[in-house]
Amino acid sequence: MNTIRSIRRAMYVLGIETSCDDTAVAIVSSTGKVLAEVVSSQWALLEQWKGIVPALAARSHQQNLPLVLQTALEQSGLKSFKELDAVAVTSGPGLAPCLNVGLSTAIDLAQTHQLDFLAINHLEAHALVPRLLHKDIQFPFLVLLVSGGHCSLVLAKDVGNYDVLGSTVDDSVGEAFDKVARMLELTSENNKLHGGALVEAYALNGNPRAFPLTEPMKKKKRKDCDFSFAGLKTNMMRLIAENEPLDDVKRQDFAASFQRTAIAHLVTRTKLACELSTTSFPEIKHLIVCGGVAANSKLRDQMTEVAKSFQLEAVFPPPRYCTDNGVMVAWAGMERYLRGVRDDPSTTKYTPRWPLNTLSTINATEDKRIG
Repeated sequence: MNTIRSIRRAMYVLGIETSCDDTAVAIVSSTGKVLAEVVSSQWALLEQWKGIVPALAARSHQQNLPLVLQTALEQSGLKSFKELDAVAVTSGPGLAPCLNVGLSTAIDLAQTHQLDFLAINHLEAHALVPRLLHKDIQFPFLVLLVSGGHCSLVLAKDVGNYDVLGSTVDDSVGEAFDKVARMLELTSENNKLHGGALVEAYALNGNPRAFPLTEPMKKKKRKDCDFSFAGLKTNMMRLIAENEPLDDVKRQDFAASFQRTAIAHLVTRTKLACELSTTSFPEIKHLIVCGGVAANSKLRDQMTEVAKSFQLEAVFPPPRYCTDNGVMVAWAGMERYLRGVRDDPSTTKYTPRWPLNTLSTINATEDKRIG
């Protein structure tokens, strides 16, 4: 009887995300409702230092997190943290000093208010957040995770059970977009667009065939699903040097040419992953595209077509859930919490490198979402 009541009563999980440069907190319920979501960005620091400085980012997290937590609590309508059932926190992968801030705070909250505790893998959180928004997404499904620090194709069999089909052998696609934006010295009026958004904005008016960029790995006809963007960045650097000085027309053409080539590479590898996955698991119905680069409209258009060609449905989180956010951490915590997972806050350590395929399979696979 107690078990039935505990499942039927809406439960609340707080999620804390401090793996990189955004301080994010959210509270979600087991019914799939987002009670609160608050993000404090570090645009001033990024603009001043032209990138992320881990020690400064961690200091900013320390300053911002108490206020972000309090704001989220007030926004949620809950009277105190004691009304929560659990606190979930990104424990890796990410920048060590930044992870440490979130983890230390989460441990303190759990112990002070006697809450259950969950250590969350940042990549799993990205992969699972579409299940909060689309209740029909069932395991297994295919994931293309593309962000500033990660680029991988993953077969998601269940919570905690992932086969990594391919990952980048050098740089992530998001890092490549950021680097190209700096090479081209792209700017925006409000100075608050990251490199990927800047490249996309300039590419809108550019000629995607203006410069002869070769799709990475195209000639090798590799049978794996790995990615590589280092060579593409090097070619961009060479072509830019050959075409200086740059005006806005050249910048637009360069942005369009790079975007076309980078997305073509993502498409080629994803098609192979779809072929391999649907052959082994014909019940797959969804291709999830997540991470910061998933906000790119051209990528969305082309991945929608890729999915259709394999009779799959492409699913993209809203842009605010593509970048790092507390909602994805809270929901990943809820997914694990409803399956009976509890972690020990006294022994949990942050893990700057934490591959998805090293997670442990959870025995209880029943989906206990309510609502």
